[in-house]
Amino acid sequence: MILTDMQETVLFRLLDGIAFFDVFEDDEIANLMKIAAWVDVPANQRIIREGELDLRMYVMVKGQADVLFRGKTIAGLQAGDIFGEVGLMGKPRIAHVEARTDCLLLAFEADDLNNLIPILQVKFLRRVLEAVFSRLQKSNIQKWMQPSGRRKSRGGSDTIEMLPPGTMTGTGGGRD
Repeated sequence: MILTDMQETVLFRLLDGIAFFDVFEDDEIANLMKIAAWVDVPANQRIIREGELDLRMYVMVKGQADVLFRGKTIAGLQAGDIFGEVGLMGKPRIAHVEARTDCLLLAFEADDLNNLIPILQVKFLRRVLEAVFSRLQKSNIQKWMQPSGRRKSRGGSDTIEMLPPGTMTGTGGGRD
């Protein structure tokens, strides 16, 4: 897609509010925009289908979407979120992503990212890793905060066994 200078300026300004791009200099963003594809997705349309194999990840620039796993919404996406990064690894999609509202996305293909200068590749992939780690951390905290009985440490390891409420442990019949 060939953009006019005015269109490019408008799209460039849209990225100002997207945290994913905070670490990039203007010339780096310009280089990323050269390899990215702008994608308009209408509400209620699937963006990613579970099981599909493609080499693309997305940055949500505008709109909202849902991540669906086995028919259940497991996460919501909004402007600034990235998703589909599993695709960069050449792995099948593990969930559906469906637009809740009209969405504007920036799509990045693995092959195009591989052709960037190495320092920009590293910077981009570091940003992806930061987003993935943040998502994992939130997920872990949610799991840890769920009431699910007492926790028992096993043999000094860092493995935690979740016990149902009222479960007795030890040999004396009392609580640990």
